[in-house]
Amino acid sequence: MLGELKDPQIEHVLRSEVVGRIGCVSDGRVYVVPITYVYDGECVYGHSGDGDKLRAMRAHPQVCFEVEHVDNLANWQSVIAWGTFEELHGQQAEAGMRLLVDRLMPLLSSSTSRPTHGTAPSGSGQAAIYRIRLERRTGRFEKQ
Repeated sequence: MLGELKDPQIEHVLRSEVVGRIGCVSDGRVYVVPITYVYDGECVYGHSGDGDKLRAMRAHPQVCFEVEHVDNLANWQSVIAWGTFEELHGQQAEAGMRLLVDRLMPLLSSSTSRPTHGTAPSGSGQAAIYRIRLERRTGRFEKQ
């Protein structure tokens, strides 16, 4: 059976997963890239070094975000959301990084693995912290 996810199911998928995909425009082309993320009920938070993804979102802040939960090819849920990219600075960036660390660190396979980047300004070799403020969401599922 195929169907549409209701809002509580969409919330569950967004909160329970940690890998999603951002769709944006880079040099006039659609660019889709996977990210690790955390969702706070309104925004998706992520981090990125300087590169195509960050440059694309700065230039065209309207982006698409996709995440799915797949048990198998006949049992899955998928969420697509549209929103606006916002690069974070100062205390907002620190708060965003704390959300990411709190959510992602327990999932790392090694207790010695630690992010080597902080929240320094772009161009310093450090990561930029950002959020995507979700404005519209939709979800689909298949269940057998």
